[in-house]
Amino acid sequence: MGSVVIRTAVGGMVFAVSSACQPAPDADRGSGQAIGYELVEGWGGVREDMGTVTAVDVDDDGNVYAFRRDANDVLKLDADGNLLEKWDQDFAQWAHGIRVGPDGAIWTVDGQGHQARKWSHDGRELLLTLGEYGVAGETPGLFGRPTDIAFGPDGELFISDGYGNSRVVKYDRNGEFVTAWGEPGTGPGQFNLPHTIVVDARNRVLVGDRENARIQIFDLDGNLLEVWDHLGSPYGLAIDDSDRLYVADLVNARIWIARASDGELLGTIDDTKAIHWVAVDGRGTVYAATPAPSDSQFWDDASEVWYLRKYRKVGDP
Repeated sequence: MGSVVIRTAVGGMVFAVSSACQPAPDADRGSGQAIGYELVEGWGGVREDMGTVTAVDVDDDGNVYAFRRDANDVLKLDADGNLLEKWDQDFAQWAHGIRVGPDGAIWTVDGQGHQARKWSHDGRELLLTLGEYGVAGETPGLFGRPTDIAFGPDGELFISDGYGNSRVVKYDRNGEFVTAWGEPGTGPGQFNLPHTIVVDARNRVLVGDRENARIQIFDLDGNLLEVWDHLGSPYGLAIDDSDRLYVADLVNARIWIARASDGELLGTIDDTKAIHWVAVDGRGTVYAATPAPSDSQFWDDASEVWYLRKYRKVGDP
């Protein structure tokens, strides 16, 4: 495998550990105190009537796309929270992930339908389907409860696959199978529920290995480069235009914010409740989604149930 960098937190410090050397202190990553964000109370007037939202993303115009699990549909809202459109097509059997692709197309990932689908930007035309509806498997062309999708520099598609298969699957820009990597386990390169995936500016594939509470980083061919275990339990990942990584951590009710280049912790957004997904727009505004029903253990009372939350930088209008 060669040398793999492992970043791990110990007593407020983060250490970089090479597989070929002893631990050496890297840099003090800070205390993880709340960074300069505030919850936009009553954003869009969407509270419990929003329905459970499993995933969210934002396009270049600042429009917000909410993938709802109870309705298995997509809501399109503007930055002020006004409902623009409701897409009632049969988007999923079990809504899980949504991403706006580099070309503006909308991708939805259906966990129990075992598919990832590419839709036109207006949601009206199905452009590409990966996987076979209702059929789980490990052979090329099949998934086992996939969770998320990411996009490579040349149009490559990376699927985190997922609840049933512990692997990442790579396709070319035309949807042709290229390769897959990963297996169940806790060792380097193994997964225990790869739940979310992004590609960064250095063309590295970051995989949120949820139940192992770490982020594993690969090159575009699946070679393991680094392992970060100091950013909680990664349910959702997003990277902004300033190369900051946002990690949705349901277990610790927190969004971790770190440098995408090396994982250095910059701060947190705390008290995010049952956060499942995170998205960020061009201004650094953060959106958080949760599919937890109002009667679940995550809510103290119904008045605090927000299935889609907006956090703006302090000082932004």
